[in-house]
Amino acid sequence: MGKRLWLFGLACLVALAMLAGCAKDKNEAEDAVFEEDPEAGYRRTVLYYASEDGYIVPVMKRIPWEEGIGRAALGYLVDDASNRAAAERMGLRAVVPEGTGFTLRIGEEGAAVVNITGLTKLADAQAEKDMVTGIVNTLTEFDSIETVRITLDGAKAAALPHGTDISGAFSTLPLNAEDGEVAVSGNSAHAMTLYFPNASASLNVPVTRYGEAQPSLTSVMQALVDGPKDAGLAGFPADTELLSAYIADGVVCVDLSAQFKAVEETEGLCQALQTAIALTANELESVYGADIYVEGKEYALHSSEASVSAYVNEFK
Repeated sequence: MGKRLWLFGLACLVALAMLAGCAKDKNEAEDAVFEEDPEAGYRRTVLYYASEDGYIVPVMKRIPWEEGIGRAALGYLVDDASNRAAAERMGLRAVVPEGTGFTLRIGEEGAAVVNITGLTKLADAQAEKDMVTGIVNTLTEFDSIETVRITLDGAKAAALPHGTDISGAFSTLPLNAEDGEVAVSGNSAHAMTLYFPNASASLNVPVTRYGEAQPSLTSVMQALVDGPKDAGLAGFPADTELLSAYIADGVVCVDLSAQFKAVEETEGLCQALQTAIALTANELESVYGADIYVEGKEYALHSSEASVSAYVNEFK
């Protein structure tokens, strides 16, 4: 997922192209994927947090620009009082223990080394994995970073106290992988990223599902309609069937059976699922909106019924 731009607005694409010429400082990771006008003094940066119900989610936050912006971004993952208050308002939790510090060095071919200092023991192995995922995926959102190696207090380490392996270099890590899927090892496993609203429809949650076939638009839309395996996420109304799915003029069009109309019984669910359709399709091909049809008739149009965000989630 890292480096997925999730840009659905054409204006956002134009703005990004205009910024492509900005100078990059490779050692300081100054080329964040999402960038404001430099004169405004802020960068739009995607950070990774844990949700209250335990999912790791990307959230865009406008952070003050400074030298060493990659290291600065990591500071927003630390569970100090300021970050905690901001995260809690969004139903999120910072993944790095309070008191932790970072230094960051970026070498050739985007190989970054982040040194963690003052790290206290986390509660369990899951908390360690959440921290590693948050650090790695936040850094690989920067164009200058391809891989991340973690060291502790200036020294290489094989594992964290609860056994989480940090011996190698990480590329972008899959998020919220479903249990009971095809093993990730081997060439037979293909990953697809699906997006589901959380129970309150306040966050878009990426879910990694593995299968034996290369994902296609039809297969990922079918997987989305089939719903999440975790009851903590919201899905399509029961017995909804996918009739067709295609992309036209940058818009993903999905035709569903009449059972989908039960979505009207839950306020906000239609818009949340419409966003989920666009985000999921965008993993395969760049789109900027979603149109929903029911039995061939227009039901919910991206242009008039819902405003699809340029980002998976945003700090409010």
